[in-house]
Amino acid sequence: MDVHSETLDGRIRGPVMLVLLLLLGVALGGGAAYLLINEADPEPAARGCEQQRTVQLAVPLSMLGVVTRAVEEIVPACTRVAPDTRTASQIALAVSTGARPPDVWIAESRFWMTPTYLGGPAALRVVTPSVARTPLLLVGGPAAPRFASWGAAEVSGLVSVPDPLSSTVGSLAVVAPQAEAAELGRDKALARQMVVPFAQAYGERVSRGLDADVGMFWARRSSRRLVVGTEQELVEARINAPYLRDLTPSIGAPVLDFPMAVRQGAAPGSGALARDLVRYLASEEGADALREAGLRPAAAPDDTLGASVSAFLPTPPARTVAATVQSWRTLSVPSAILAVVDASGSMDFDASGGTRMGLLADAAGIGLSFLPDHARVGLWIFSIDKGGPGQDWRVLEPMRRLDDLRFGRTQRFALRARAQELPALTGGGTGLYDTALAAYQQALRDYRPHYSNAVVLMTDGENEDPGSIALEELVRRLGELRDPDRPVRIVGIAISEDADLGALEQMADATGGAAYLAAQPGDILGVFAQAVLSR
Repeated sequence: MDVHSETLDGRIRGPVMLVLLLLLGVALGGGAAYLLINEADPEPAARGCEQQRTVQLAVPLSMLGVVTRAVEEIVPACTRVAPDTRTASQIALAVSTGARPPDVWIAESRFWMTPTYLGGPAALRVVTPSVARTPLLLVGGPAAPRFASWGAAEVSGLVSVPDPLSSTVGSLAVVAPQAEAAELGRDKALARQMVVPFAQAYGERVSRGLDADVGMFWARRSSRRLVVGTEQELVEARINAPYLRDLTPSIGAPVLDFPMAVRQGAAPGSGALARDLVRYLASEEGADALREAGLRPAAAPDDTLGASVSAFLPTPPARTVAATVQSWRTLSVPSAILAVVDASGSMDFDASGGTRMGLLADAAGIGLSFLPDHARVGLWIFSIDKGGPGQDWRVLEPMRRLDDLRFGRTQRFALRARAQELPALTGGGTGLYDTALAAYQQALRDYRPHYSNAVVLMTDGENEDPGSIALEELVRRLGELRDPDRPVRIVGIAISEDADLGALEQMADATGGAAYLAAQPGDILGVFAQAVLSR
């Protein structure tokens, strides 16, 4: 096997992941297990050694047995090896806050070794991009379905995944829709948005005490749920649960590829140990040891040990993984959204073969499909006197869970029907300011703890109601109403350059929210997703 060297210093820069890593709340030393090999050796002088040297070797638990066996075979003379079994997230957190990387580090995936996760260049030299492999699988029992793609599976609400904030398996699972997008011809923006329902479904289950510790044991005979795990885990789980099936989409699987790196300036003997480990794991003896542990040798990735998958999805760039996991952290908190839509006459203006309101209605129907049943959504429209003389807003649907059943129909069904009615409800001037205040007051009354509460205010114009509250007074009132213990944000979406983005920004700032520009009405869906991700 060839030994490859590459320096990471020139790759992605900037401490993008430092905040995310700090949010993990992992104790720096909590996962370390220093098991000194050769500790019982004679004194260095008795073996002809001037000095005994210690090399710190970080290795994931999934490879600990194989690496321990290898080290016993190839450890250089006068060297003690101290295996460090901290997780990759623990090591990355330590390095990003000033600690040195291990002398030799085998991570589950290359993205952990990049400056994106380490807070800047960490002077790591990659010795080999892979010493072993194990694909990620979707595993289920006899009742579980097989989906055509990872994206389709993850938006179904049937997939349980280890926490992506601390798990390599979870991190790669949430970017799988993006990894398969090119092969499927899937739009990149759509692939990114697939994390929204997946994260929210996860948050809803965790809030009910489920999915806190995901493992193959979740995949029971009668359950339709799918579990994300590795082929190595499936091999072990089948000992007690032979009915488990590999239901991974034929498009391919993300993969743990176990790269190995050496820290520049590492302890003497580190480079030799790394090279010898690579050679051992590439040998016939090493390959047999990997297979016995349920891992595929790097030189034989098509070996199948418990799964039929032989096609691997590319791992997205570290920045993509980091951004998606950060979005997951935000989105796994359920949403409570009061959507407030401009229904003034200008929403009838032509746009991309339809009207502004027609495109917004279509986007609303698509957006609803990405929200899980436990999301809470309400819908208002507004224009001058839309709700009667002196009231610019009209309530089409109050805030309820999407699975709430009233008069034989769910809230989701009711909202879809209302969205189709929107093009017929336009007319009049823009009554923006009074509506914004009333919507914010209603959202405060509807506030739910453990949810992300927001008013999403969409307009293509500026306030035209001469009898309404002034902008300065509105902003002051919003600031007074804002309650840090019951946070509700205004998220403004300016539809076209005709909208008063500045006014939306002032309202959003007063409530801790943000404002966005959808320059073209066709951009509304993407901007809405961006707005949700910003919380």
